[in-house]
Amino acid sequence: MKSKIFFSFLFLLFFSISATFGQNYSSTNKKAISLFQEAEQLVRVRKFNEAIRALQASLDKDPNFVEAHYKLGGIFKLLGNSEEGKKHFYKAAAILPNDKRFYFGYFTAAEFYFNDGDYESAKKYFQMMLELKPNDKKITEEATQLMAKVEFGIKAKQNPLPFKPVMMSPKINRFYIHGYPVLTADQQTIIYYKKDGLTQNDDEDIVVSDKVNGEWSDPYSISTNINTRFNEGAASLSGDGKVLVFTSCNKQDGFGSCDLYISYKNGEAWSEPVNLGANINSPTWESEPTISADGKTIYFSSLRRGGFGKEDIWFTKMDENGEWSPAKNLGKPVNTSGREVAPFIHANGKSLYFSSSYHLGMGGLDIFSSEMTDSTWSEPVNLGYPLNGPSNDATIFITCDSKKGFYTVYEKKDMRISKAFLYEFDVPEQIQEKHKSTYSKGKIFDAVTKKPLGAKIELVDLKNGKVSQWVKSDSINGGYLIVLTEGSEYALHVSKPGYMFKSVHFDFNNPKVFDALALDVYLDPVKTGAAVVLNNIFFTSGSFALEEKSKTELNKISTFLKQNPKVNIEFGGHTDDVGADKDNLTLSTNRAKSVFDYLVKSGVEATRMKYKGYGETIPLLPNTSDENRQINRRIEFKIL
Repeated sequence: MKSKIFFSFLFLLFFSISATFGQNYSSTNKKAISLFQEAEQLVRVRKFNEAIRALQASLDKDPNFVEAHYKLGGIFKLLGNSEEGKKHFYKAAAILPNDKRFYFGYFTAAEFYFNDGDYESAKKYFQMMLELKPNDKKITEEATQLMAKVEFGIKAKQNPLPFKPVMMSPKINRFYIHGYPVLTADQQTIIYYKKDGLTQNDDEDIVVSDKVNGEWSDPYSISTNINTRFNEGAASLSGDGKVLVFTSCNKQDGFGSCDLYISYKNGEAWSEPVNLGANINSPTWESEPTISADGKTIYFSSLRRGGFGKEDIWFTKMDENGEWSPAKNLGKPVNTSGREVAPFIHANGKSLYFSSSYHLGMGGLDIFSSEMTDSTWSEPVNLGYPLNGPSNDATIFITCDSKKGFYTVYEKKDMRISKAFLYEFDVPEQIQEKHKSTYSKGKIFDAVTKKPLGAKIELVDLKNGKVSQWVKSDSINGGYLIVLTEGSEYALHVSKPGYMFKSVHFDFNNPKVFDALALDVYLDPVKTGAAVVLNNIFFTSGSFALEEKSKTELNKISTFLKQNPKVNIEFGGHTDDVGADKDNLTLSTNRAKSVFDYLVKSGVEATRMKYKGYGETIPLLPNTSDENRQINRRIEFKIL
């Protein structure tokens, strides 16, 4: 619609207003009219500077010559000098309101006021234009849509958020253009793209800064493998900082003008980037990727066919074999007939932030959020004023704990970007995530050699038994990071072929403390005598009946036994010291047998397993507190 309205604007600029409407001029000054007509001829042959001088002379003769103001304002707007242009539209609309000949002038004046955030004045002129009921369907539709945004803007400004952005340190903002800031989940690393100027010869590269003693370091190139003579722009990192997806344009292996590429970090080295291929990249334009915390889902903007509007948000998922699925449109209610760009998926994997020109907002592009529930995205919500305003707002990033936000602020001159800087802010409580996120971070080691291991770490939501995310530890240094989110109970499984798996239990339904966890895990090689505690086996209190949420761990054991067909095991049941010794022995035996019975039913040969109850005879800790007693109540399995 914008292009059609711009065509209408050009039509009125290049052709005489009086001729178009068959009306007399608003001025009776013959010299002013003559100069105006001279200017019209100059416009037709694109001699704009001479036309400007003629129109200014015309207005010297008659300062209230409405057509001259509109024509002069239109030329300034066409040449990119909107500051001068809007003055003449404002003047003309004020001199002669409610004249149907000049409905487009009222629309343009209203649009200028809207872009400046003066919603009350914009409302006045949009109403004026609509009340004239011009025979212009396109402009009437556009004015009606903008009126809704004006009303929204008026209400939003009456209820501002406590939003106080601060420019990031000069070390970070040392370049000409800075954009698309992204932090790791532990907030110790930030990446963004930088550009040293505004010309086509100024290269875009991705840079990194690390927190050192609480301060950001001097930024440095992310890798010579990644930054090239081509433009490497909008990028995103997984929560652990080990997976990078980024935009690069006009490369020989590209499918379109800009494509998405992926690279993996092992130790301190980034792999050679790989084009994500035809499943993701199209012959048009893909950019502005955001990757989930576990590095398994990518959302991005695309101009490809099959969408709802211009740019839409699309997504792809990685399967167990490391293959990326064909990209799918995210669909309604997120995507519309307008523009949806700059997606950002929060570390919790459920909150999507993006910019839209269509959803009800206060400017050309506003930032919205949508929540995923049962694979369905909620109706987008505007993040409010003044985070959103009359300008185009995009490229937001919210930290894992939802306390800090980062975004790009564009400085403009004559409606064109002149510079762009990174800002940070405290996220207003009103728009913080309902369920906060934190992370578990550490290293995986061989329990015998103490050497780092590359292992698989899975986080399973015990409510539904589904893997909410999984990551791999670094094969060189053993490091891993996985995001944990409030509102659920989790099993964390760490596994590697040839080793016993380890499990950890987290209950984050209503945590009193929700700080980051430092958790190193030592895996025992599969050999006789190796034993592990099954921390995600649950029984009804005082009973040997398995709770439903135990199935996650039980199925993990079944998988382990199928992967190790020569291994035989024993399940050992243990209790605390509460109650009679005989009763505890019986309870521990029955609980071990319940595990045994479940696995037999799941297809494991009974001849490969034994069960035994040990009662309270082998405590892991002294039974001196409720916490210690809970640890002592357990099921273990060991290799025979």
